[in-house]
Amino acid sequence: MNLLWVFAAFAPLALASLVAFAAHIDPLSGHWRTPRPKDRKDETADA
Repeated sequence: MNLLWVFAAFAPLALASLVAFAAHIDPLSGHWRTPRPKDRKDETADA
């Protein structure tokens, strides 16, 4: 029963960590996303 309480305590933390990590992964390429500077224009818009 004690293991159930340990699991219940750590499962939300583990799930939140997984979601936070997954938010940084590009789903199409599988590579890590790098933050873009906000003052930089989108290069594909000029094409």
